[in-house]
Amino acid sequence: MDRMKPQVTIVGLGLIGGSMGMALRQAQVASVVVGHDKDRAVSEQAKKMGAVDRTEWNLISACEESDLVVLAIPIGEILETFKALAPYLRPNCVLIDTATLKVPVLDWAAQILPESVHFVGGNPIIGVGSSTGGLAAARADLFHKAVFCLVPSLKTDAEAVKLAISLVSVLGANPLFLDPFEHDGLMAAVEHLPGILELALLETVIHQPAWRELRRVAGLSFEESTRLIAADPTAFGPLWSLNRDNLVRWIDAFSASLASIRENLVQNQAEGVSARCGEASQERARWLHDRAEGLWEQGPQTELPERPNLLDTFLGSSWRKMRKREK
Repeated sequence: MDRMKPQVTIVGLGLIGGSMGMALRQAQVASVVVGHDKDRAVSEQAKKMGAVDRTEWNLISACEESDLVVLAIPIGEILETFKALAPYLRPNCVLIDTATLKVPVLDWAAQILPESVHFVGGNPIIGVGSSTGGLAAARADLFHKAVFCLVPSLKTDAEAVKLAISLVSVLGANPLFLDPFEHDGLMAAVEHLPGILELALLETVIHQPAWRELRRVAGLSFEESTRLIAADPTAFGPLWSLNRDNLVRWIDAFSASLASIRENLVQNQAEGVSARCGEASQERARWLHDRAEGLWEQGPQTELPERPNLLDTFLGSSWRKMRKREK
């Protein structure tokens, strides 16, 4: 007997996965939201918080009956998760990830997943100040007015893409379609380079003979400027290595800017430095305003139907067409 609504599984119940579960349950668009996390304590907390309807400790059991599976896990875990799930996902299941790299993930999906499973690469760009906190910081409106990058392959089923768009709309976000290579180049600058700069800053300071004194006077500026690298130190090496070509270009660009600032200081050009700070600050303020409003000047706007039709798509035509193919 067909379910009236699709079953959704979320693998990884941190900030992203927990918030997705809350939004889906609030919208009442899934027959059940199943959660899986390798940390049982996190799974239990997700159930208590209302992020999922139920949890499954076993990955296969959590996913094998679902119509939509979201992988909200680090990129270093995706390849093995694909291998584990590939033989067990139901025909016409739609699989979406949330990693900040797309070229390697799409390559893995093409190599490992069966043709009956439809993969759409995803990357939600969460709001300023939301990058830390884990499940405890999850909330249903985390993605409100946010950009949600969608990166399907050229072979991705059209109905699967429509379902992905509907998911993004249910979350309250705006879809942005990108080529995987373009996506990874952009992420190198605004997502991965900041972590590298933090690492360089930390190493510059902690390896100095004066670190014993420096650590006593290090305050908010140093703390805020080194927060990312402390979140999950083991995740950065594999991530940066996978995007190394893009990162090397952005490191070179940053080095040129740093050298220019150094020259301003050597020449005692205080006014020049102040002018640069003012210009950069103004552009940052514009970015924050546009991000809060969900409005962007450049780029084509994705034309989408009104929200009720999108919900109908999530619950109806696209999902049912894919289910009928199983028969």
